[in-house]
Amino acid sequence: MEEIDTVNLQVNHVQRWRFRDRSGTLPAGPIVLRVTEDEKQWCRFECYRIEGGMHCISGSAWSDFVGPRVHARLTLYAKQDGENFNRVRVRAG
Repeated sequence: MEEIDTVNLQVNHVQRWRFRDRSGTLPAGPIVLRVTEDEKQWCRFECYRIEGGMHCISGSAWSDFVGPRVHARLTLYAKQDGENFNRVRVRAG
């Protein structure tokens, strides 16, 4: 799986996460990322490109997801061939 970016989630990430797309796979326009950790639970996060080639994920679904995971390490992965979703891996911090 190709990594987009990794973050150690902090309280300030509950509102938004700004990151650089290391995979180069995210489009420039606003999108909704459909993500899963285990293909059983699904989330939809608002994602948009900001200045300097950075992206930002925000919105109520993101806040609800991050809130109980503060201090965990999150990795966001690019879509794989034939898939219409991104994967995340969350590890306790």
